[in-house]
Amino acid sequence: METLAPFHDITFYEQHCEVHSTIGGFWNVETIQTYFDAVNEACLPLVKGRKPIYALVDFTEFVPQDRATGDAIRDHLLQAQKFGLKRLAIIGASALVTIQYRRLSAGVTVEFFDDLGAAQDWLRG
Repeated sequence: METLAPFHDITFYEQHCEVHSTIGGFWNVETIQTYFDAVNEACLPLVKGRKPIYALVDFTEFVPQDRATGDAIRDHLLQAQKFGLKRLAIIGASALVTIQYRRLSAGVTVEFFDDLGAAQDWLRG
């Protein structure tokens, strides 16, 4: 990893009811909100259509976050469930990120993968 500057990219796949994102760097409570807003916007057609939401997140460049940011992530995951999040596939997470995210995502159907193909198979299975 060359930088800890936060970044994200989001793609919506309507035919699969999926939102894929890549997120990296170190975030704080204020900056992570830009990511949440972008995810929420991408999910809006599914929420309006009362369809399930399946998410795939590439954490290859994501680092463990501080407690306040972790709590914000947890809150966002809980809200996402209320709006239809069914499954969350994580790819490329480091061991420390996996440990932190398992704690944050308790109660959410989440799995961790090393490659995109396996993650998509599980997400669509």
